[in-house]
Amino acid sequence: MNDCESIQERIPLVAHGAAEWSEAEAAHLASCPDCSAEWCLIQTARRVGDAAAGHVNPTRVNQAVLARLAAGRRAARWKTRGWIAGLAAAAAVILMVQVGNHRAGRAPDVPAAATAAFHVPLAELEQLDASQLESVLEGLDEPLGSHAAPDSPYLGDLNDHQLERVLRSLEG
Repeated sequence: MNDCESIQERIPLVAHGAAEWSEAEAAHLASCPDCSAEWCLIQTARRVGDAAAGHVNPTRVNQAVLARLAAGRRAARWKTRGWIAGLAAAAAVILMVQVGNHRAGRAPDVPAAATAAFHVPLAELEQLDASQLESVLEGLDEPLGSHAAPDSPYLGDLNDHQLERVLRSLEG
């Protein structure tokens, strides 16, 4: 191992005060520009680090880290609460469907307390009277597509050209 490699390996030890330069190493540092530049760089970096350490307030850094950790925990709790709220909303939708099925005679009894305590405000339905709300409820219980759209003609009413267009649209 040559002198430069030996010096470069000992630079961290000397910089931390765990070792001292021997006379031969000090002479090499004085004569070798590469080793001298590296040692000068390490000494300068150490002085800058010592100066910066004097400006750091450990108590303030500690408080900032703890505040950041607390904020992360609060965010995680809000995220968990969001999941719980989403699951509660899904359960409410399932309950609404079950109550609707019960009214149509398709499900077992749901306790009256469960239906009485559940209320979903819908601005679009507030103006309707009881008979109109009942017709909306009956419409919800019917399967989709059970009624033909009023504007759509029956296939028997189409001429050959119109029937061919319908078949082409179904083929893609």
